[in-house]
Amino acid sequence: MKLFYLLTGTCLFLCACNNSKTTEQPATGDTMASTQQPAQTPALPDLPASVIYKNWEPGDPQRMAMIVDVYKAWDSEDPADMATYFADSSIYDLPDGSRLVTTNQTAEAKLRKWRSLFKETSNIPFSIISLHNKDLQEDWVIAWTWNKWRNANGVRDSMLYCDNWRLKDNKIVYLNSLEHRVSKQLSKTLNTKIPQ
Repeated sequence: MKLFYLLTGTCLFLCACNNSKTTEQPATGDTMASTQQPAQTPALPDLPASVIYKNWEPGDPQRMAMIVDVYKAWDSEDPADMATYFADSSIYDLPDGSRLVTTNQTAEAKLRKWRSLFKETSNIPFSIISLHNKDLQEDWVIAWTWNKWRNANGVRDSMLYCDNWRLKDNKIVYLNSLEHRVSKQLSKTLNTKIPQ
């Protein structure tokens, strides 16, 4: 009889333990709901009032491909193709401090004139990112390029460029281009590490 009570008690104990496990498990198909929390956006730090571009998020990746196509059109001496990427009116702030403007009527001719200053060019983007500014509702593509060229006189040169392209309705409305002359060591690194 003691054996009967011992076996009955053990069965009841095991059943009770098994029942508590089923009440703690999430419902079938809902296994991720209880374990994952929504990603939280980090709060922006206090920044000086001068920082007007601060609330960024990733932009449309297709815009990166578009900017790469602009460089390809420039290097292949195709101003007509290049002009299709620009808005009805576009502004260019260039490294020499000049500001130029094109319209849809003048873009192709001006691009052709600018490109004629070079016998050959090679713009090699090695870093490119598409960004969206949430505060100003602006879309930007930032491209770092290793730019090599031979001018109309046959003189070769190269520079590191950071081009900041602003787009509106998938057309380029603004370019701010910055250039940097690099050391011989960095030039060698760029020429050997970046696929041509």
